[in-house]
Amino acid sequence: MNIQHILALKKALDHLQGGRPVKTMEIAARVLEQDPGNAEAWFLSGVARHQAGQALEALASLDRACQLVPDSWDYFNHRGLVHYQLGRYEECRADYEHSLVLQPDHPETLANLARLHMVMKRPELAEPLFEQALLGDPDNASLHGDLGVCRVARKNPREGVTCYRAGLALDPEDADIHYNLSRALLMLGEYEEGWRENEWRWRSRHYREVTKTLPYPLWQGEALHGRTILVIQEQGFGDAIQMIRYAGLLARKGGRVRVLCDPLLRRLFAAMPSVEEAVASGTSLPHADCCVPMMSLPHLFDTRLHTIPREVPYLIPPADGAGTGWNPPPWHPAVGVIWRGKSRGQLTAQALEPLLSLPGICFLSLQKDLHPGELEGLPVVDTGPLLTDFAATAAIMAGLDLIISMETAAAHLAGAMGKPVWVMIPHASEWRWLAEGTRAPWYPSALLYRQTDPDSWAPVIAHIARDLACWRDHR
Repeated sequence: MNIQHILALKKALDHLQGGRPVKTMEIAARVLEQDPGNAEAWFLSGVARHQAGQALEALASLDRACQLVPDSWDYFNHRGLVHYQLGRYEECRADYEHSLVLQPDHPETLANLARLHMVMKRPELAEPLFEQALLGDPDNASLHGDLGVCRVARKNPREGVTCYRAGLALDPEDADIHYNLSRALLMLGEYEEGWRENEWRWRSRHYREVTKTLPYPLWQGEALHGRTILVIQEQGFGDAIQMIRYAGLLARKGGRVRVLCDPLLRRLFAAMPSVEEAVASGTSLPHADCCVPMMSLPHLFDTRLHTIPREVPYLIPPADGAGTGWNPPPWHPAVGVIWRGKSRGQLTAQALEPLLSLPGICFLSLQKDLHPGELEGLPVVDTGPLLTDFAATAAIMAGLDLIISMETAAAHLAGAMGKPVWVMIPHASEWRWLAEGTRAPWYPSALLYRQTDPDSWAPVIAHIARDLACWRDHR
């Protein structure tokens, strides 16, 4: 490599570090015109293209760099990052592991491989890698936070809290660590600090897609004296169903409660006696004097485990909830089943065969988005076409004796209606179900069945099948 190329690539690196990837690509391209075997130019071009959002082009450049210099840990580490972005996890793992052969104990690569294992639901493999990375980079706040996430995933939330606090001691303004700390504290039932830390969520990457501009002044917990307050849904269906219980408390503070929510929740929330109006997101904004995001309500009401509003049912189906075409279960006991959520507990109907094979029970599927032929051969009534919104689901649930559900919005709905509901909880549970126990603090009618092996639901389903047979026989 001649001196001109060395100086040019140094300038290209300066542009890259300054957030000017196009300039880096231009310089690298000029060098490669004269020296097509220049590995460093290919590498800088690949990193710049990755930074510019050109993942496939970046991969091609990094492939060439790795071919030219197969003993550069940095080249393989960066190519692993691109594979990761593209979802090519096995190729990513191979690159990181090869990079570690070339440069053992490098903190960045160790952390990258650990994060890959976390995405692949292998926290037991990630934990020692994060620990090893921290030995080489003990002052890295983000690494402490990553280890905290890993330990919570391994059902050690107390150790997770310790990691989060260590990270915040190094970087007190890290919103992601504050947000993760809040969830671990809530999982442990430490609600006072947990809700306070949860207010950091607005600055965290978890809220990147959430609208942060509020349309009216933020309510701070004061008496409302007839003023109108707009309650704003900010997260998923389950969170909204869980938190809409506070509408009644807002009404008792003298508020005229209006709700801004997903269209699929609008009819259900509008049927609440404490809600004056429910408006679907994306339509004209209703007038209000102040507003409050739903997930701030527990903090503003100073909620503790023993003061959770547990008045159920707080949700009821509207009179026309199920719409036309709905017929009550042909016989009882009638049990509704849901086995798959959007992200947690991805089962198929066949996995519930130990339950569905029990005689003397009328099973109804409340599962949306069935796979083709999924219910074929199973003794289940499909209500899927009638599940047009949550009000329709509530109307069907109202006529059932029991609901068995994966941890989904449907489980929240059953609990909010006061229906007996048995909830299958993944090994790494969410904060709302606490870290252990069979009772749900937010839903008195819920019974929890916790996954003990993160790779198998069979023991949980077998346990539910035994309990269901007993429930049937002693009704």
